[in-house]
Amino acid sequence: MTNKRQAILDLIQNSSQPLNPGQIFEDVKSKMNLTTVYRGLQYLEEEKYISSFVFYCENRGMERYYASKNLAHAHYMHCRKCHSFFPVSYCPLDNTFKQQKEINGFLVEEHTISFKGLCKSCR
Repeated sequence: MTNKRQAILDLIQNSSQPLNPGQIFEDVKSKMNLTTVYRGLQYLEEEKYISSFVFYCENRGMERYYASKNLAHAHYMHCRKCHSFFPVSYCPLDNTFKQQKEINGFLVEEHTISFKGLCKSCR
């Protein structure tokens, strides 16, 4: 683990919401360039320190976001106006998957749910 990778990991682990590469770069640009950020993210995900998901927003298009693997299983709501993510306090599918891990012969290993709308501040 290099110092630069550790800096990226620390930033992601201390964030209350998933971050995209641009947001990470804004915080670390005095220490590294954007290419180093992308390479660091790739390494951290390959080594299972972080996870990522792709999210589509009408204003920003398709973006990849990164979150810490240390966090418990989480889902997020995304505000279409301020583009913030807000954690959902529970998994709506918990009861479904506790009883049934296999659906139509398909073994479910992980899932992602996205909620889009307006946060309290942007309404």
